[in-house]
Amino acid sequence: MTSAPDAVPSWTFASDDLMTRYVVVTDARVDMSGWSIRYHPVEGLPDSSPFAPVPVRVDPPDDFVFDDDGDTQLWAATIEAAALLDGFVSPEGRILAVDQWDAMTTWLVESMRDEPAGLIIDLGPNTEIPEDEVDDIELVNAQLHVLDDGVVMVRRSHRILRQLRLVDHAVDGLALDQWHHDETFDDCTNGYLFTRDHVLAASACVAWVRDAGGVEAANRLGCSFDFADELPRGQ
Repeated sequence: MTSAPDAVPSWTFASDDLMTRYVVVTDARVDMSGWSIRYHPVEGLPDSSPFAPVPVRVDPPDDFVFDDDGDTQLWAATIEAAALLDGFVSPEGRILAVDQWDAMTTWLVESMRDEPAGLIIDLGPNTEIPEDEVDDIELVNAQLHVLDDGVVMVRRSHRILRQLRLVDHAVDGLALDQWHHDETFDDCTNGYLFTRDHVLAASACVAWVRDAGGVEAANRLGCSFDFADELPRGQ
C-alpha cells in the first residue's frame, strides 16, 4: 500500500542511459501522484518538474538502474544538469523544503558514481586567490579523490588543497574508514580518510564546509572537477 509523503521522502539523483538527470524517490511505498519538484538551475530562475512513475531494476544492496522491464516502480522527475533540489511540491501547493546541506551531499554522491580513478572534486572559495597569497590565507577547503576499487580519499583543510600526483590509485594496504591526522600531506590541516562509502565521503566534505565555514562559506562555495588524462594507447 502506498501513500503521499508527510515529510521529505528518501531521494537521490540518478541518470538514465541517455544521461537524462532525475530526482528519484527511492521509497517504493511513497505515492507521488500529482507531486512535483522545485529546483534551482545553475543559471536562471527556479523551475519545477512533475513526478512520473518509472520502472527500475533493484541492484542489491541499495541501488537501482532504470530498466523498461524492471519489476519495481519508483517515482522520478527530470532536473537540469548540476541543478540543486529545493523541495517537493504537493498537488495542493504545499512545499516540503529540502535541507540544502543534504542536497549538496546527495549531489556529491551522484558526482562520484561510476567515475574513473583519478577524478578530483574540489570544494572551496569561488574566488580567485593570487598564487603568492595561497599559503597565507585561511579558508575552508575539501577534496574528494577517486581511487581504485570504489575507494575515495577525503581531504579537509584550512588551506588550499593541491591536486596530488599519485604514483598509482591502488588501495592495497590503506586503512579504510578511519581518520588520519599525520603529516603525509603538508597541505591537509584537518585530516584525511579512505572509504568505499560514498555517502560517508560526501557527508564528511559537506559537514566540514558547514561546521567550519557556516552559511557564509556555503554562499561563497565553488566546485571544480578534474579528470586524469589518458595516454593514446593502441592508436
